[in-house]
Amino acid sequence: MDFTRYRNQLLQQREGEIALWQLVRNFSQWFFDLLRNFVLVGGLKYFYEKSGSAVLFYLHEFALIVIFFYCLSYADQWYLNLFGFMEDRRLAHWLNMAVNIAVAILLFVVIHHGASIIVAEISHAQV
Repeated sequence: MDFTRYRNQLLQQREGEIALWQLVRNFSQWFFDLLRNFVLVGGLKYFYEKSGSAVLFYLHEFALIVIFFYCLSYADQWYLNLFGFMEDRRLAHWLNMAVNIAVAILLFVVIHHGASIIVAEISHAQV
């Protein structure tokens, strides 16, 4: 029996599942990094509320803006093409732009509200 060949065949990767599990690992890494960042921003809010420090307040506000734009950067990767079937390409473009701007504004409000709630809950949970 050829042990080198046996050892090489002992552990094999299935081709189709590699991409799926890599996607799961990438998403998990992104999620926990984001969660850690929210906890950090919540901790900054907690400390500025307890100390009354202006420096910690502005640091918290800056961190909240950065995490907000980080979340918003993921929303900006898609373009809805709802009117691609129309003959008039110019009109279709303007209608698509209007829909995409409306969706962007909605995502902006949802992400801002969600980030504010998460940070407030984390800062109050530390009391």
